[in-house]
Amino acid sequence: MKIKSFSTTIALALLSSIIYLPEIARASPKPPIQIAQQRVFGSEIESFTSYPVQRLEPGTELFFVLRGAPYSRATLTIPNAVQNLPMREVQPGVYEASYVIRNGDRISENTAVRANLQQGDRISSTRLQQPLVAANSDRRFQSLSVDRFSAQPVQQLEPGTTLNFKLLGTPNSTATFSIEGVAYNIPMREESNGLYTGEYTIRRQDYFPPEGAMVTASLQSGNQVIRSRLDRELIASDNGSSNTAEIPLEILTPKENARVSGTVEVEGRSAPNATVNVKVQATSSVAGLFGFERNILERTIKADEQGKFSFAFKPSISLPGTRYDVNLSASRGDRTSEETLVLFQN
Repeated sequence: MKIKSFSTTIALALLSSIIYLPEIARASPKPPIQIAQQRVFGSEIESFTSYPVQRLEPGTELFFVLRGAPYSRATLTIPNAVQNLPMREVQPGVYEASYVIRNGDRISENTAVRANLQQGDRISSTRLQQPLVAANSDRRFQSLSVDRFSAQPVQQLEPGTTLNFKLLGTPNSTATFSIEGVAYNIPMREESNGLYTGEYTIRRQDYFPPEGAMVTASLQSGNQVIRSRLDRELIASDNGSSNTAEIPLEILTPKENARVSGTVEVEGRSAPNATVNVKVQATSSVAGLFGFERNILERTIKADEQGKFSFAFKPSISLPGTRYDVNLSASRGDRTSEETLVLFQN
């Protein structure tokens, strides 16, 4: 009986060790090399989007935005069109590129556009998940817009100087501004309905290039984000003097907030023989995608002896809901005047 009991005890001990050993193995931590591999091959890309167009034909400009790890090298490839097209980092982690379709390119709604993001020896890749061509269901736009982004000019950009910024746009949104190479995504406060303000005090280590730093504002509502560049220089010209007398400046046609299509003709009136600077900016924000802003016309014209002037512009992309900001500045001698007209694409 003792021999049998002893044998049973040994068998139970062996069985217990067989059950216990896998538990120890499962509880052991993974080797460090496996953890490192997971980090190396982790995705560095947050999103990759495009601006939908009406037709894929020669002359059409395609726009792309990639968001991911900052200070990296981003490229995109459109099969049968372009390979490894560089994308420019417009702010940390945000890369943009455009491509004009050429004769001979074979691009369709199903073309698999890809983007790569390289940081050191790590490369992440993604494929565009939205169509290049705007569908009927995509032609609903929210009214996210920036009317004006301005700053109060200062005498010098030196440590201790406070820069004050003001943005007028869609209310109840999130506004920020960035000074390239200096500071990024600084929050702005909504002081009143659609009026946002923000400030930045220059530090000793800040560097502003002689040609001027690019300052941009971002306005976000839900998944939509649009940006606008500062409408003037940070440093006041002529010792900050801006008390020059105004001259007449009036836009006759079309009317404010009018709906337009095709070629847009603008007529106005100012002082006789006045010089009129024209700048037209297009802004679109697509629900669920992103906002895009670009200059479509910038020229100088001359009013006639009666002060009348006219000009026309035709957007390369006619997307319903697109907002056009027509900014005019008239001058004659030391007298100046400014006027803005807002239009919308049918």
